[in-house]
Amino acid sequence: MRIPMLMFFGVAVLLAGQQVAAQRIHEYPLVMRADAPLYPPLARMAKITGRIEVKLSVKNGEVVVAEAKVGHPLLVRAAVENVKSWHFAPETEGTFTATFVYELRGSETATMQNPRVEMQLPTFVKMTATPTRAPCNDCEPGAEITGKPRR
Repeated sequence: MRIPMLMFFGVAVLLAGQQVAAQRIHEYPLVMRADAPLYPPLARMAKITGRIEVKLSVKNGEVVVAEAKVGHPLLVRAAVENVKSWHFAPETEGTFTATFVYELRGSETATMQNPRVEMQLPTFVKMTATPTRAPCNDCEPGAEITGKPRR
């Protein structure tokens, strides 16, 4: 009984060591500056959510290429524009993928509120916002708050 237990322990230690080594391989470059990402207002009004994968290439610390192949155009545009604002340490070169998650939670509001932003740069950005009601162009004054249309 002791030998199988020792073998199990030995295998567990070996796997843990491989996991640590694998984590070191995937170290990402240092982001020196990045603009805060935005959840596009029109996407919030249209209740558009999604996950955008942006492939970016960095040369001499600057993003030289940023493109996303899949996703709603409003979210793709916002994610790509945000990635273009990132500046890395000057010696940084390489290509990798950043994931942007756009999520809506809560009740619809009449006014735009700041989203909650989580950033694990340079690989993950998540924005959680409340959906926003579209403005009412044919409403009486104050209707954007009460939701009453004009008579």
